[in-house]
Amino acid sequence: MNKRRLLASCVRLTLALAACAAAPAGADGMPAYDGYDAFWKTLPDPLFTIADEKPLDDPQSFEGQAFRAWGPIPVDGARPAAGAHRIEILGSVVTIDHHAFPFTRAAAFPGEVSAEPGSDARLFVGLRDVCVQGTAPTSSGTAQRHVHVALVTDAFTAQARRHDLPSLFGSCLALTRGAHGDVRFPEGTYHASADGQANDGVVFKTWLLRDGRFVKTGEALRIRFPDPGNVYRFSVVAP
Repeated sequence: MNKRRLLASCVRLTLALAACAAAPAGADGMPAYDGYDAFWKTLPDPLFTIADEKPLDDPQSFEGQAFRAWGPIPVDGARPAAGAHRIEILGSVVTIDHHAFPFTRAAAFPGEVSAEPGSDARLFVGLRDVCVQGTAPTSSGTAQRHVHVALVTDAFTAQARRHDLPSLFGSCLALTRGAHGDVRFPEGTYHASADGQANDGVVFKTWLLRDGRFVKTGEALRIRFPDPGNVYRFSVVAP
């Protein structure tokens, strides 16, 4: 790792630790969070913020699939006015200003599968990028912890491309912008307790989107569940 990359990593770690210190402390004295959004919103250089979330229409059924949308409906098929956008979600397909982005043409993180975002679907629209997240309506039990995240980078240009990112506790709010403009995103895997009897937390490894590829950074952080039965309350600890 060269000096510039090392410095950037140190800065991000310092900012993350400062955010953790500002969170309320749990019984063990460590910063505690209730829900993943509460933590993701503390990350520096976010790709999206709550202000970027857009209200989706009520779900409708179209050809046996759920359909939701945001933005003005173009008159007689015309394109939206400059600066206005129309985004539609039909099943697992995201359409932006008439351009469809199906899962079959996406760069999908290994292990991720096509999934309809479901009734909890959320849409985030930034100046450059668009993100859709949601839990598959067929999910039950621990599968409901998988929030599918579909990110379309450079969404309003000819270079637009869809990326389906890791889903364990996934969120559009977990995406950040790196020092060189690359998108950074977490991949979560469970951390087993010392006796191996339960999962006592999650390790989030940080990856980059670079030139359409998924690139490891070597960075990670771990969260710990004070109560393994409640995976939505946690503290941030060392990897």
